Amino acid sequence: MASRVSAEEFASWRDDPVTEWVVAELSRAAEAQKAAWTEHSGDSGQCDPLLLNELKTRADAYRALADLSYEDIAEIEA
Repeated sequence: MASRVSAEEFASWRDDPVTEWVVAELSRAAEAQKAAWTEHSGDSGQCDPLLLNELKTRADAYRALADLSYEDIAEIEA
């Protein structure tokens, strides 16, 4: 098991250009799922609840990863 990192180390990781790129892409992916949800929920004239649930679940997961904080990780670790 990896040793716990400090809040400062986590902040440094979040500020890393690679991390910033990954977080930006996760946010972009969440927005794409949201757009697909909107398209399939009303614009198409049909509503597939399983597809809508899948799109929302993906968007929520991408957003949760992008918004992950040091405290979130520390809570999971506890």
